[in-house]
Amino acid sequence: MKRFRSSLRTRLRLGLGAMVLALAVLSVAAVLSLDRLGGAVATILRENYASVILCEQMKEALERQDSAALFAAVGHEGIADPMLDENRRSFEVAFTRESDNLTVPGEAELVREIGELYREYVTTVDRVFRSPKEGRSDAYFRELLPRFTTIKDRVQNVLRLNQSSMENADQAAKQLARRTVRTAILVSVSAVLFALWFAWRLPRSITRPIEGLTRSARAVGEGNLDVVVEEPDVTELAALALAFTRMTARLRAYRESSLGELLAAKDLARSTLECMLDPVVVWGRDGAALLANEAATQAFGIEAGTADELRSSGRPVPEAITIARDEVFATGLPVLPRSLAEAMPRHAPGGDRHYLVRAAPLRSAPGEPAGAIVVAQDVTRFRRIDELKSDLVATVSHEFKTPLTSLRMATHLLLEPGMGELSDAQREIVTTARDDTERLRAMVEDLLDVVRIEAEAGALHRVAVEPFGLLCEVADAHRTVARDKGVIIEVASVDAPGLVSLDPERVAIALANLVANAIRHTPAGGVIKLAATRDRAALRVVVTDTGDGIDPAFLPRIFERSVSLGEPAKGEPPRHGLGLAIAKEIAVQHGGEILAASEQGHGSVFTLVIPLVEN
Repeated sequence: MKRFRSSLRTRLRLGLGAMVLALAVLSVAAVLSLDRLGGAVATILRENYASVILCEQMKEALERQDSAALFAAVGHEGIADPMLDENRRSFEVAFTRESDNLTVPGEAELVREIGELYREYVTTVDRVFRSPKEGRSDAYFRELLPRFTTIKDRVQNVLRLNQSSMENADQAAKQLARRTVRTAILVSVSAVLFALWFAWRLPRSITRPIEGLTRSARAVGEGNLDVVVEEPDVTELAALALAFTRMTARLRAYRESSLGELLAAKDLARSTLECMLDPVVVWGRDGAALLANEAATQAFGIEAGTADELRSSGRPVPEAITIARDEVFATGLPVLPRSLAEAMPRHAPGGDRHYLVRAAPLRSAPGEPAGAIVVAQDVTRFRRIDELKSDLVATVSHEFKTPLTSLRMATHLLLEPGMGELSDAQREIVTTARDDTERLRAMVEDLLDVVRIEAEAGALHRVAVEPFGLLCEVADAHRTVARDKGVIIEVASVDAPGLVSLDPERVAIALANLVANAIRHTPAGGVIKLAATRDRAALRVVVTDTGDGIDPAFLPRIFERSVSLGEPAKGEPPRHGLGLAIAKEIAVQHGGEILAASEQGHGSVFTLVIPLVEN
């Protein structure tokens, strides 16, 4: 046995040594051939390719100088002068480099001729530029264009010379490559034949124990931990067989000790799901429902089974659940609803129900989720409470409007000169009452906007709108108020103009609230700017002011309802905090967001982001 193992090592060493020798010969031959081929290619690149590139650069510089001359001929010196200076420099740089790279017979004569012609062309261009404007056009076609054409033809001749030289060098390189390929094939075939001979000569005694170990490993992979691994007759593999036997023994012990715990954990998880009142479904990546509690079966008809069984059951899985499941598998992140407006309606014999769908990935190891758990929370009761609240707010707000209208009319009439003179104290009281009724009216309008937007959540009336026109409408509606306060409103032209699909009424409400907020917090002499940019993903409307700015402590909460941003400025009433909340709700309904950035004493920037969709 010892002699056999020694003989096997010797054969392996001799065989591997011969293969290494053949590989070394092949590598040396390949390196030498590639070095020769690389030298040929480098010659092409060094001698001719640089000249081709320089000729192209000279042609482009000439054409741009000709365009500059044409601009000057028609009276556009402001465009022509910088273009002419820049491209003269470009031509001179390329011409100088080409003069130092003369490699083809006849190329030097052409380059010298180009230099002389170009100097004459420059002199003629300068002379024409100094001539009266009336005669420049004739001078361009009579003198400049023929000279430009002549120089361009000479540059083209230099380009053709170098291209022809490159083609000749390319043919030589191809012949060298063919010889290299033939040599490599010959050496490779010899090495392959030797490797086949060595593989055929390798004793079968080493393959038999390996095949036995492979069969044992396959059996263990299929769950058969009772397989017996025979001890191979090769000493080098005996240690592997012993380690394999110990591994299967430990796996058997682990299975026997952990099986009960695993079954108990599985039963606990199943019992926990069954006790939950909300529908819960655990999905696999193949679309199979791994677990489904009784609530999911009663509400949606989902039972544990494969994807084919679910499709053939006749009760389709609700779209909101499949969307949440697929998004988890696509992103690997939880899917969480943002508001009750996203609740999924479901018709049921006892009345309509609403479910808020959330999902989370299940991972057995780092990487992609192995499964997803989807929970459909029954929020019917909360929806009804929210509807009652909205109805109450709408009713109270509508009831407020009539007496508020009367109060507004009364206070405005009292301040009219025809109603009689008022003392200073009386006028101050009436003015305060008028301002308070105006604030109450604005508050009632905001409350009605909130109710209407929440009631129509998701019911957007998208149409194709030109953003610049929408910005102008919002700015025009606030110019009077801004002018009374001494504030200027500017509207910038839209970057990448065009039509955008959105709900113009709601977006106008959001922008109006942002502009009104900016006017309120911008002192006299300030400026408010409205601008919009668009890319492939979204429309971004930016409202910038030069006002007081926002305290960093309040910036994270400014879009919450009824947030007081500290003490109001002198002469300013406290805010009720609905305008920014309404703007954010409108942005969310469009699938976007609203961003705020501010620095105290240096103004604020609000950005309304609306994702682009097909109209």
